[in-house]
Amino acid sequence: MHMKFMLSAIAALCLSLTSNAQCGTEPTSGTTTISANGILNSYYPGTGNPVSGATTLTVGAIDSRGSATALAANDLVMIMQMQGADFNSTNGDTYGDGVSGGFGQGYLTTNLVAGRYEYGTVASISGSVLTLQSGLVNSYFTRAFASGAIQSYQVIRIPRNFNFTLNASVTVTAPFWNGATGGVVVLDAVNTMTLNGTINVNGLGFRGGAGQQKNGATTGNSNGSTAIANTDFRFPSLASNSANATGGTKGEGISGTPNLVFASINNSTTILTGEGYLNGNVGRGAPGNAGGGSTDGQPGANGYNTGGGGGGNGGAGGIGGSGWHGGSGTVSSFPYGGHGGAAFAQRQINRVVMGGGGGAGTGNNGTTTNEFNLSGASGGGIILVRAGSFAGTGGSLQANGAAAIGLIGTGGAGQTDAAGGGGGGGTIIAVTRTSVANGLGGISASAVGGRGGDAQLYYEHGPGGGGGGGVIIATGTFSSSVITAGTSGLTRLTNNTNPVSSPYGAANGSDGILITMMNPPVFMNATFGNSACGVLPIQLQTFSAAQSSGSTVLDWSVDRAVNFAGFEVQFSTNGTDFVPLSQISFSESQLKYQYTHSGSTASVNYYRLKLNDKDGSFSYSKTLVVRTNSTTKELLLYPQPARGFTTVQVSALSRQQINIQLLSANGSKVAEKQVQLVSGSNIFLIDNLERLSSGIYTVRMRIDGKVQTAKLLINK
Repeated sequence: MHMKFMLSAIAALCLSLTSNAQCGTEPTSGTTTISANGILNSYYPGTGNPVSGATTLTVGAIDSRGSATALAANDLVMIMQMQGADFNSTNGDTYGDGVSGGFGQGYLTTNLVAGRYEYGTVASISGSVLTLQSGLVNSYFTRAFASGAIQSYQVIRIPRNFNFTLNASVTVTAPFWNGATGGVVVLDAVNTMTLNGTINVNGLGFRGGAGQQKNGATTGNSNGSTAIANTDFRFPSLASNSANATGGTKGEGISGTPNLVFASINNSTTILTGEGYLNGNVGRGAPGNAGGGSTDGQPGANGYNTGGGGGGNGGAGGIGGSGWHGGSGTVSSFPYGGHGGAAFAQRQINRVVMGGGGGAGTGNNGTTTNEFNLSGASGGGIILVRAGSFAGTGGSLQANGAAAIGLIGTGGAGQTDAAGGGGGGGTIIAVTRTSVANGLGGISASAVGGRGGDAQLYYEHGPGGGGGGGVIIATGTFSSSVITAGTSGLTRLTNNTNPVSSPYGAANGSDGILITMMNPPVFMNATFGNSACGVLPIQLQTFSAAQSSGSTVLDWSVDRAVNFAGFEVQFSTNGTDFVPLSQISFSESQLKYQYTHSGSTASVNYYRLKLNDKDGSFSYSKTLVVRTNSTTKELLLYPQPARGFTTVQVSALSRQQINIQLLSANGSKVAEKQVQLVSGSNIFLIDNLERLSSGIYTVRMRIDGKVQTAKLLINK
């Protein structure tokens, strides 16, 4: 069994919902049966910047590709922030997340708004102005490219149903994301939702970077400070500088939309005005969860074609393949393919995004009629279904990233260029309103990453990187939940007659994330408290510990909270008897917190957070276990044997992102996880080990360029 380490199961703060009257008038009987393929939601682009607590917002014109049913009073809606993640746009390995020595991918956590959403009820509508029954929980933003990363949100009408049945062989879908609306299916049933058919948002998420035939950079080309180099992380496209005729376009994602985008659902290219990413749409850096574009090994001729990076979501996308070498080099001559889009670290029940689009490969041998073959693929969209309970046999929820087209055919013929990256898997949420049997056992869910494109028309040209796996969140267990990553594309080695069998430097994406909730989520609303029309009251995003000068420093962060009072830091020397150390109030303007504990003489310390709501209810975080008597930099695992989780303690010389692998006794990889380390001591958890069989495993990771391993005994 090969799986991604799972995030911790989320415990709901309460087990039942209060009256749904605050959600408007819901149906009390009847069954809606869907017997023909179609789109059930209506979509509106959000405008302006409505703030938390506001009861009005303004929308644009209805998307004609969706349902034609217009918004009206008492309609249930979802407001969802689709884009909004600032990123570092410098031309180096700090591109994306700003981490020196990093992977040239990702986004900054400051001003990060992408992925927030909430339910709402329309009280009235006048023209394009919606008045909601209660104030917004979140603030929402729109911002065009120029002043920063693109920000956009949409408003989706959700049909009201008491019982809902999707017949077998029938598909419900959405319009593909067009930069303003689409990509999301939201369905709701007060009582039972029976899914015998398919809800499909495959390839309807963020679009890939579109392929473009280019003949090489000319005099006046620039990355903003110097002439274009084959190692650039970003530089302007032809839309800004006609001399920059080299490289491949980055994909679309939470941080922006490039000027050339490719929709996999209908193989269409859209040309927009100007750049869509700060400092340029082209180059191997991967902004947000979008795959990086390719950077050609021979900019002046655009002839040493590298592959595009895969898009990310639950897992990161894979890097694109190396470039051609003029017949005298190797795979290591021009390893400058697009980097993979980052995993969205904030994924939780109250914060989700679509799969990132793959970056485009580089091409100089095509034409305007076949340049689309170089394109990156679209990511998967979002499915969010909620009901009193579920039922059905053979139904499926599909939010897969699309596979890149690639260069397909007989070796040595025609378009001897590189391929684009696969789309990142999307997101699926299936939750119940009450604590009854969930009924998901007859339904399958899939949010896999798309495959990178092949470069098989010639040998040793760059294949595309695989898309990262998506995110599946459910109260209960599907008949199957697939979140695997997309594999990289392939090319030929040595000559055109050899098989298409080598990734040639391209990499698979990383597997996605499965979150199984222990109880139904209680959605809350800023005005009315418990309500089916809001967001979760709080989610603890991170909780970690590090040793510093004999003290233990606890760091944690949260997303926006509603009806939340604060934290109590608790301490124990035996893991059972906890005492309070400090009371820390919650502030709406503060999402990151820190507490330093000094003076403990115990060799093993235990820490947890008590999360206190204003109504008196509370819950606990995971418990962190910190050893204080270790002076070596070896990899430590405790407790041993592990049951549900193990604590990992390691030291690093610098801030870095590492990949942890868990190997079985025969050496096969059974799980993996990405972790961000800080300089000094690091403590974090590997949990959900109860999914593995009892036995001896090996934990393996590379820190500061050196491989460290440790044995882990799992005893169920």
